[in-house]
Amino acid sequence: MDELRLIANPIHLLSSKKEHKNPDIDLTKSVNDSLTTKYKNIYLSDFNFKEIHILIDDYIDDILIQRIVNDCVAELIEKTIETSDKFDFCLPFD
Repeated sequence: MDELRLIANPIHLLSSKKEHKNPDIDLTKSVNDSLTTKYKNIYLSDFNFKEIHILIDDYIDDILIQRIVNDCVAELIEKTIETSDKFDFCLPFD
């Protein structure tokens, strides 16, 4: 019966030792290559690349902070509405 499964799914015949592409991509190199390709006429030094990476990291940090704050505020609003008697006008009438 296992032979029939292998025929139906030949991918299982592949060796499990086969090396797969490394999913860990060197982000720094990718960004640097992308910038040098896009801005061929501009010289970007190592300092420029470091500053660009710092800006990207700061931007991502700001996005994460904003999402956390939004989630906290939304949760506080929901809890306040659920537990407070002052907002019972928001509930449908029976």
